[in-house]
Amino acid sequence: MKSFLAFTFALTVLYAVPALADQPATTVDLSASSVGFSPGSIYGPWQYVTLVARGVAGANDKPGITLVTRTDRDLDYGSGSTVVVDDYHQFSPRLSAYASVQLSSGNLFPTRGAFLELDPVVATGLVAGFGYGVLATPDGLSQRYASIGPTLYFPHGNATLRYLPTWTLGQVFVSALYGNLSLGDEGRAVTSLTLQDGVEPAFDVNDPTSARRFQERTFVANLDYKRWLTPRLGYDLGVEYGHQVDRITGADVYTRRGFTLGFFFGIGHSPTAL
Repeated sequence: MKSFLAFTFALTVLYAVPALADQPATTVDLSASSVGFSPGSIYGPWQYVTLVARGVAGANDKPGITLVTRTDRDLDYGSGSTVVVDDYHQFSPRLSAYASVQLSSGNLFPTRGAFLELDPVVATGLVAGFGYGVLATPDGLSQRYASIGPTLYFPHGNATLRYLPTWTLGQVFVSALYGNLSLGDEGRAVTSLTLQDGVEPAFDVNDPTSARRFQERTFVANLDYKRWLTPRLGYDLGVEYGHQVDRITGADVYTRRGFTLGFFFGIGHSPTAL
């Protein structure tokens, strides 16, 4: 399953690009995903439906809302939903920021969270990302995490690398690496490869303090193809591969494979350029 942190940072990279005057004022993305597992004794399948709407507010903001519902066929879980409200803000040509708040329900995601990232330009085409977030459960348990690393913009693409350290209750420390390479042009076609390796942050688990979760290391790869059929309409195809092992014994836990199908459309005209 995609780590929710990876999803958040993918949004940061995707929308941290200039909005041209001929782009839609509002974009809507709707996708459905299914992830299967082997061995299939107690794991999966997992199904997701994701809706993302993003607009342009004034000259400096791109606010958005994301709705995610998940149906989990595992023996111990059921279903859940997550709402994320976020904004990309351009302070100046050399400084931007991304902020989000999260509210989740159900037995899968009983959490509340907030995240803030500052992205100063350190050289032409090179942005440094510094982010910090907090995740809490209704009973007061909390987790803190950071996002540190560069994003490089070049003709027809960009590349991002993030180091993701996580602290739970100030005692358990784990970390992961996240990378994204996107090639292509908005309005035509974009191909993105996302890789994450390390201990998954606990956005994806029922109990963010479960010691068992921090004993497992997960590698996940996502390949996504986004194609515009018209300047305002297109489709999105994605495939996913993941493998989890026990960090202590090295034993295989599971292998997962997934597929995503979605479409997107634009509404209105962007009133100005960011």
